[in-house]
Amino acid sequence: MHNPLVPARPPRRRPIALAALRGFEAAARLLSFTRAATELNLTQSSVSRQVAALERQVGRKLFVRQTRALALTAAGAQLQSVVRQALAAIDRTVDEIRGAAGAPRVALTTYASFASLWLVPRLAAFQRAHPEIEIRIDASDRFVDIEAAGVDFALRRCLPRLAPEWAVELLAEEIAPALSPTLLERGGVTLEVPADLLRLPLLEVDDGTPVSSASTWSRWFEFAGVPLEQQRPAAGKLYFTFIDQTVQAAVRGQGAVLGRQPFLDDLLAAGQLIAPFPQLRLRTGYAYYLIENRERRALPHVVLFRDWLLDEFARRPRRDT
Repeated sequence: MHNPLVPARPPRRRPIALAALRGFEAAARLLSFTRAATELNLTQSSVSRQVAALERQVGRKLFVRQTRALALTAAGAQLQSVVRQALAAIDRTVDEIRGAAGAPRVALTTYASFASLWLVPRLAAFQRAHPEIEIRIDASDRFVDIEAAGVDFALRRCLPRLAPEWAVELLAEEIAPALSPTLLERGGVTLEVPADLLRLPLLEVDDGTPVSSASTWSRWFEFAGVPLEQQRPAAGKLYFTFIDQTVQAAVRGQGAVLGRQPFLDDLLAAGQLIAPFPQLRLRTGYAYYLIENRERRALPHVVLFRDWLLDEFARRPRRDT
């Protein structure tokens, strides 16, 4: 019989072993025991045993094991969300402890074209002003969960409705033709109306996604009043996989590029490219956003980098309108 003067002992909890959480998190994120094993430098059977042990401890199935696929159960998805955040917080804290005596670091993820055409050329000035801060750039065109990965910022291009509510809009994307002055000199072409561009080779990104279809020559010519039946380029088209490839080809004089802002700002200001119809700038509906890791946004070196980045966008080369 319980003595009311003695505090009741809380019910005993059943803690789980934490060793299996790394294997579970990797398998849940990659939906593959094999890829998780490669990432963790373990064998596939080791990860599988870790997950099986965790399932026994939790008392629920965490994965649906199919012939050549892996899917999370409802319990697995619920656990993944918590484990991902917990492990990320632990890793960030350990990194900060280890690096307390070292240089502060800012990590940023963005598209490869944005990094090469806009960000990297500007970073030298920041590094000269703040040599004590290390910069790490992930420019792989893959989506990165910045809070899970411990990344400070993401620079992303997307439709406004898809941007997180805390994202800072940097600018609305516009597209307009640009080309090297040497291309005009060599080709002897005079550009008086938009249709005259069809006498030059046209450079275009070809990846078949809605993101790229918003920035095609056919869409811009339609915007500029050139009927579809008159849009056949006399000198053909040259297709590329990445935006920066088209821009580099335009600088070399290989054709006219349908440039996206802000990628061409510096090249236009330097005279390496010219914009023959600057008044015909078409908004694609996309915009560029700065997305912050809300768990790291108050760190002094992160604040410093954010302020610098926003200043760079604010003072980007101005064009005559």
